[in-house]
Amino acid sequence: MQASLACEAARSKLEHLGLLVARDALDNVLEIVRLEDLSVAEALDRLLGMEAHARHERTVETNMKFAGLPYRRTLEEYDFGAQPGLDREVMDRLSTMRFMAEGVNVIFLGPPGVGKTHLAVGLTLKAIEAGHKAYFTTMSDLVRKYHEAARQDRLGRLLGILARPALLVLDEIGYTQLERPEGSFLFDVIAVRYQRQKPLILTSNKSWGRWGEILPDSIMTAALLDRLLHRSITVNIQGESYRLREHRKLGLIPELDPESEGRNTEKNSVTPKPAKPSR
Repeated sequence: MQASLACEAARSKLEHLGLLVARDALDNVLEIVRLEDLSVAEALDRLLGMEAHARHERTVETNMKFAGLPYRRTLEEYDFGAQPGLDREVMDRLSTMRFMAEGVNVIFLGPPGVGKTHLAVGLTLKAIEAGHKAYFTTMSDLVRKYHEAARQDRLGRLLGILARPALLVLDEIGYTQLERPEGSFLFDVIAVRYQRQKPLILTSNKSWGRWGEILPDSIMTAALLDRLLHRSITVNIQGESYRLREHRKLGLIPELDPESEGRNTEKNSVTPKPAKPSR
């Protein structure tokens, strides 16, 4: 009788503390204690572990929805065999999330269709699963949001949304040239995250030498790249588009001439850029 009353009191206290998973699992844990002869400390660890796991899962799912990812594709699903020049070890190191702790930007460069967005999404999923909050946007969508916020005089709010998450992903930079106000806003986003040492993941079809084609002038380009590349890892991917390869398999386009392909394709490279000492 006393044990039953004690259990009921414990359930009530767990509910009062908001530990609803622990409340619902209490009877099962007490039965495990009896069967496995667990100590009080082991029983508490089991009970609170269930609560912690459930809370982590809820946080991950909430952060997944907030991130706005276009799809959920993991790094393990990426076809590294199709891009033999891409260093798998570098991606494995990035998967440890050390770049998040160090505030290092990760930039994927390469032509359309080589899987830049897939890699960016895969890393973002890892970050979310590790408990980080992330936000994903394409450059075209960011431009649309910029103009909408400008009309409503809410650019400060939009900048805050982009500055707050632990990780910001900017996808598909380089398909259109930015007007000066749009370029200035992109600079502000990168500058404020640089000041706070919050990392970016960025994908672009333009090499660094061609970023002058994206931004309105050379001064803005130099200032933006200075902040973006100070603490960064650049992953260059120069393989064939997945979509073109699938079309080739179906016979929709002709096979490539191996000799011509070898002459025209640069070797994939991964170029870490060390951080400059603070002055």
